[in-house]
Amino acid sequence: MFAHAKGVLIVVCVLLCTLTLMGGRSNVRPGQPSTVTTEPVAALVEAFVVEVNLPALAKLGVSPIGEEPHAASVADILKCLDTGQARVIAGAKAASWQGDTTVRATRTTYVKRETDTPPTTTYSPYESGAKFSVSTGAASGAAMLVVFNFEHNLFMEKGQALDVPPDTAKWEWSGAVGLQPGKPEIVAAGQDGETAVFLLLTAHVRAQ
Repeated sequence: MFAHAKGVLIVVCVLLCTLTLMGGRSNVRPGQPSTVTTEPVAALVEAFVVEVNLPALAKLGVSPIGEEPHAASVADILKCLDTGQARVIAGAKAASWQGDTTVRATRTTYVKRETDTPPTTTYSPYESGAKFSVSTGAASGAAMLVVFNFEHNLFMEKGQALDVPPDTAKWEWSGAVGLQPGKPEIVAAGQDGETAVFLLLTAHVRAQ
């Protein structure tokens, strides 16, 4: 992804209540009143960012603009993972009950810089990693309300001239969604000309 870009910074911000890209679906049936309370629910929430090749989705009959009847589904993503046409590029887990829980994991890579006039050597830091914040509560029916923010910075290591900055990418998703316990859902997605990047969430109810 972004193989021909130099110093690329990509930011994807999605408000999940209006998500339609690549098959985002509401968990509330039409005409069904939505009920959300502030009652906390103990849960473990898993988040995974998956990059999928668009030609592989096309072979499965997936519409590139999320048109029914075959917008992208979790089953489609799993098929692409099985055939090597997709990869998990980030993941995080956080348990929540009272208030927000935040998990952050970062790595700093230093790129060596050298100049001839005057002769100097410096090291430029580039940070990569993920930050995942989540809180959970009760929603309508058996659904669980999950309020989250997921940020991921990707540093693309490759051979290149020392005076050329490395390629980087950044995704940021935040919002609120109703999830059925134990069922993974696509809650956000972004795409370019070659790949689509999906954020999947799964909430598991935990005993308090």
